[in-house]
Amino acid sequence: MKNKIILIIILSVLSYSCDDALDVQPENYLFEDQLVTDDKSAQTSLIGIYTQLNWIYGQNLELSFPFLDGSLTTTNATFIFGQAASNVISPEDGTLNTFYEWPYYIINSANATIAAVTNNAGVSQTEQDRILGESYFMRAFGHYIALRSFGQFFDLSSSYGIVLRDVVSTVENSQKQRSTVQECYDFILADLDMSIQKNTTFSNNYYASSLAAKSFKANVLLYMGGNENYTEAISLADEVINSGDVSLEPNFEDIFINGEANSEVIFCRVVGEGQSNKFSYYYQTLPKTSTWLQSYLENDPREENSYDTSNLRLKKIFTTEISGGPTNYLRLAEVYLIKAECQARLNLLDDAENTLNVLRNRAYGGSAPELAYTNQQELLDLIFDEYVKELCFESGAVWFAAIRHGKIETLKDAVTSSDQYILPIPLAELQTNLEFGPQNPGYLDF
Repeated sequence: MKNKIILIIILSVLSYSCDDALDVQPENYLFEDQLVTDDKSAQTSLIGIYTQLNWIYGQNLELSFPFLDGSLTTTNATFIFGQAASNVISPEDGTLNTFYEWPYYIINSANATIAAVTNNAGVSQTEQDRILGESYFMRAFGHYIALRSFGQFFDLSSSYGIVLRDVVSTVENSQKQRSTVQECYDFILADLDMSIQKNTTFSNNYYASSLAAKSFKANVLLYMGGNENYTEAISLADEVINSGDVSLEPNFEDIFINGEANSEVIFCRVVGEGQSNKFSYYYQTLPKTSTWLQSYLENDPREENSYDTSNLRLKKIFTTEISGGPTNYLRLAEVYLIKAECQARLNLLDDAENTLNVLRNRAYGGSAPELAYTNQQELLDLIFDEYVKELCFESGAVWFAAIRHGKIETLKDAVTSSDQYILPIPLAELQTNLEFGPQNPGYLDF
């Protein structure tokens, strides 16, 4: 039984929802009674994990974070974007439930592949290591997305983590209590370490690799905080920067013009023909760039490639083709920002400035204006500014940086409490998983 990929279990008895979406089987899945017996079937199992990236993130969820932080505005109050823009989200919202399910689809698929491939005599050791390295990364990725969205990721002492899943979900194990935030981080780091240990070579940016695992681990350590974690994050960032596998695009605009075929993106969701795409309706009709974001980007060379100054519509994460473009989960520029922020938090101010200027010089086509600061906090403020200018609209980077830097309440009047830093647990989860525990603080009155 260990080596069976039982996808009826994976998609039809998940306890997260009774939604009809669970009855839909993505392409390239191994179905019930099909075994992982050799390298080819193991590879098919791995592909099944990546198909889960097509469910939601490259459409609605990618834009929800900019609405939460206020860098985008909308007049559409009837959709999830309207709730995100007001920072008042109902646990009963159907789209919220889809957001919640999505990372667990990834996690469940990864668990199935890990169980099927581990110590499988029919799969070569080389393929075992590669497939397990990618699978452990994807399981960590799924848990990390879930924790940042639905758990108090900003407080290591909090009991409001998420449900951790390390085996394929079945009816028998569906009832499970949420873990603490510290336990969640420990689990995610262990999976990333396993991925790094397997040393999967970076071949392209739409498959997991040890390079991606190192990059995400640096990101996780920054979120966790503490001098020891900052020091390790800097070391990991240096390994990624000096790896030779990725490099900054010479021009900022080329990151988005070239799509996934650029030198900078470390991990992305690539869009293939016939797959779930970014729709022009979402990206070009509803959202407009907010006043506060315009003020941050004013006179910065990246402004013209981030949004259309004539109508305030998105540009950088939207291509003119109906099919849309890739969703970048992490690119090298963010690794530089992680390194700079960790250096600044360790009071290595000259080092942090030098790191930050790598991105600023790229933006200005050579030599950026000199930074003006007199202390650690002022430099941290400048680093936050750079998050906004470099990564606005991308994978929630500004939302999470604004929380980490204590800026979000200033930028967004609607955010008045740390309870709003995370989303509510969907009502469907609380009704089906009776062991889950209490609703997130601030959402008990819905």
